[in-house]
Amino acid sequence: MKSPSQTADSDSDQHTAEVPYRVHFYENWRHSPASCLVPQAISEIEEKGFAGRKPALPIIKGPCVAAIGKDGKAMGLLIYLLGGSSWYITLSYTAPEHRRKHIHTTLFEALRDEGLQQGNIVSIDCRTHVNNLAAQAAFEAQGRTKEFIEYSFRLKDEVVVKEPTAEEMRMPEYLVEPFDTGPVGLKNMQAFINEKAAEGYELQQVIERSMCQWVLIFRRGADRA
Repeated sequence: MKSPSQTADSDSDQHTAEVPYRVHFYENWRHSPASCLVPQAISEIEEKGFAGRKPALPIIKGPCVAAIGKDGKAMGLLIYLLGGSSWYITLSYTAPEHRRKHIHTTLFEALRDEGLQQGNIVSIDCRTHVNNLAAQAAFEAQGRTKEFIEYSFRLKDEVVVKEPTAEEMRMPEYLVEPFDTGPVGLKNMQAFINEKAAEGYELQQVIERSMCQWVLIFRRGADRA
């Protein structure tokens, strides 16, 4: 792949009459002027509900091809992953004020031409959300073929796991545990008391509510305070 400086001076640079810009290849998108577009792209993807179950984050490292205006500011980019005989686009984005000017198509065609020139690349792949109809139309207009559709059956909403605070990590001083002895009787209760003892709690009081219904009150052991 060409270095950024080689690409900037090559015949493959693209221009438009409406918005003059050049197409540049960068070995790491984080070191390109287009890196400023990535947070904006991710925010827009999530706001429109196209992120799916996981944040639509690009890879930490990876090359990109970007449209850079005469003022040095990025107008759009494609971040892609190099992988054997295929390249995989992880993020494609054009700034809102520069849309409908064929920038995305120009970037894809530049990537396509680079793959053809390299000679050993057999496909350029990507994915998008099922509801992102605009992206699907753009991809098909560029000659891309829809090969797979992914299905998901959501069993429950995803839970974001947060690290517990120091206060949450601290054992509560008292535990109040309802307990049903059932047909087995008090043998079950003793096993439960032993389990709590192993966790560091001492039995303080047993309150009988009925023949099988009890309330057990435990206190944190002095060595766990």
